[in-house]
Amino acid sequence: MATDLVYRSLFTSAAPDLRHQAAELFAAWASGKGVPVTPAALLKGTNAEGWAEGVRRVAHGAAGSHVEKATGRKLHAALFRLQEFLPDGTTWTTSLRVAVPYEAEQQSLLPEEDRPDEALFGVDGHWPSRPWVWLDLEHDRAEGSAPVRPGSPRLIRDLLAAVEGTDASLPLTSDVLDITESHVGELCGWLFDSDRRVPVIVFSPDPETEEKQKRFADRLARDVTGVAVVVRLHSTTAAGAFSRRVGPHLQVYGGAMRAYLPGLMPNEPFPRRHRVLSAATMRALGQRSANAVRDQVLGLSTRRTPPASSALVRRALFRTSAERTVADRRPPTAQPPLFSAPFEPSVLPDLDPSPQVGDPSTRPAQPAVTESAEGHQLLRATLTLAGIDPSPVELADDPSDLASLEAERRALQQLLLATRLEVAAPAKLVEANEEIALLYAEVEELTAQLGEEQKVRAEIETLRYERDLGELDLADLERDNERLRARIRWLESELSVHQVHVAGQATPHEISLPTSVVEALELAADHLPLLVIGQTSDAAAGLDVHPQAERWALKIWQALAALNSYAEARATGTWSNSFLAWCQEPLSGGLAVPATWAALSESETTNSMPKLREARTFPVPPIVDPGRRLYMPAHVKIQQGGSPCPRIHFHDDAGGRSGRIYVGYVGDHLPTANFR
Repeated sequence: MATDLVYRSLFTSAAPDLRHQAAELFAAWASGKGVPVTPAALLKGTNAEGWAEGVRRVAHGAAGSHVEKATGRKLHAALFRLQEFLPDGTTWTTSLRVAVPYEAEQQSLLPEEDRPDEALFGVDGHWPSRPWVWLDLEHDRAEGSAPVRPGSPRLIRDLLAAVEGTDASLPLTSDVLDITESHVGELCGWLFDSDRRVPVIVFSPDPETEEKQKRFADRLARDVTGVAVVVRLHSTTAAGAFSRRVGPHLQVYGGAMRAYLPGLMPNEPFPRRHRVLSAATMRALGQRSANAVRDQVLGLSTRRTPPASSALVRRALFRTSAERTVADRRPPTAQPPLFSAPFEPSVLPDLDPSPQVGDPSTRPAQPAVTESAEGHQLLRATLTLAGIDPSPVELADDPSDLASLEAERRALQQLLLATRLEVAAPAKLVEANEEIALLYAEVEELTAQLGEEQKVRAEIETLRYERDLGELDLADLERDNERLRARIRWLESELSVHQVHVAGQATPHEISLPTSVVEALELAADHLPLLVIGQTSDAAAGLDVHPQAERWALKIWQALAALNSYAEARATGTWSNSFLAWCQEPLSGGLAVPATWAALSESETTNSMPKLREARTFPVPPIVDPGRRLYMPAHVKIQQGGSPCPRIHFHDDAGGRSGRIYVGYVGDHLPTANFR
């Protein structure tokens, strides 16, 4: 099984009694799915199970508190979890965590240096300034199956409607926020808030398809509830005011949609990372573009790190769970303790273990003890009832001998004291064992926390690896760019020798370069006649929502133009070798891409596995193959590594009957034996 985190929402709320409100909403949501559970049961840590339509569901709850001894402030925490076991063997897990901090009424009177236990067992975590709610949705799927992003769960929509969550100054809601001209300043305040951690998706007005855009925005707002906010500029007047406020580098207009990522600044140094999806692209793709934006936003949400105070929450929850576990394992007490607690009256008179030394005149007065044989018999009976055998103490021979009676009484006292010590020692041992059990539980939690931190570090290393690849890729592009500029300068100088001056002149029939992958495919269909682009718009649109989409679009356009240039050379008979050989040494004036981009085959494993071959089999006309479908192992590597990792798969029939190149796929890396 492979576990995917498909959704993560983090927000703050000033709602009173947040923990109990969350418990009520979670219980109602779980009960609606067939799990009979109450808020009180969840907060007490009681589990519940239910079946509905072949799906087994199990609800768990936990609640606890953590007190900071240095200040006396308290943190109340709760965890609610619902696991859904589907008939196909997959599992969906929804986890809801709540943290509610409370300031202390008065500072602790115990100085810091007098608390060595905090130095040894303190938690390295930041105290939350406001209550927060953290919801995760995880999917355990079968190995080899594609990840699924179903959109925001209904629970998060119910929560935000009830407790009014916010991300910094940005209100989170499942509705589209209509922004009029008078509210543009408030929108800009949200966009440029340095503490904002969720994207803001802004739609500009589209008079041609106003109702369709409204339905599009409503559906998108519902799908990204809790992880993004969808805004719609109400009119062209509002759009104009917004463009003036943010400047030409950050504006959105003409019915387009723009996703403003966190960290936006008024003098944004990288405005292109805030992707624009044109109205034409959205109209062409319809709901598919909304799905692509949704998947990208949900993917970004899973990269958010837990709150800094999550360690405190985990300790509070685990401590409470460990205490409950230890209490459940403790055998029940059959009868009340036989011996009194310290500082309580004893059943025996004058029970003083300390020896009396010093001058009798300086000793404190002791209560008078009346020695009698009857009283000693009562003491012996009391010891016997307490489970102590008094027979080792000899009876006084003479009931009238006060000295022997006193000796007997003191012997009985010593026997009782010895027995009390023997009883107290196991009690202390039990207490120590309980504390050890709690510490072991905390060690288990810290181990789990360490595993999560290691996972985050692994993700950071992956991002660093992708960044390094991007830097290498950029270096290669800059090198190629400089080489082409040098060649242009040389050609211009050669033309100048023949008194032909072209420097500074516009290139005839110059094509505007694409800003999205979908635009690159549209340009190819219009301007590259020897290419046949297949039905790959959906996969291409999935790339357009990523920050690197414009760079990928340029590289995809270069690759398609190189394929067309190669096909032209094959058609004219000036070239008879492969596309890879063409890229290694193209003809003068021919377009090519670096040879490291081109690959004419797949690995032996991919070629031999039917499932992997099928993923690379695409439609072609009967002139190419009578079966109308063909395996296309040849591909162009738009990016060398990372995720997404765009690819172009094609079939080269430039030297065949059709004289064309058939592009079957443009999109993210297709599955391999090691890459799913």
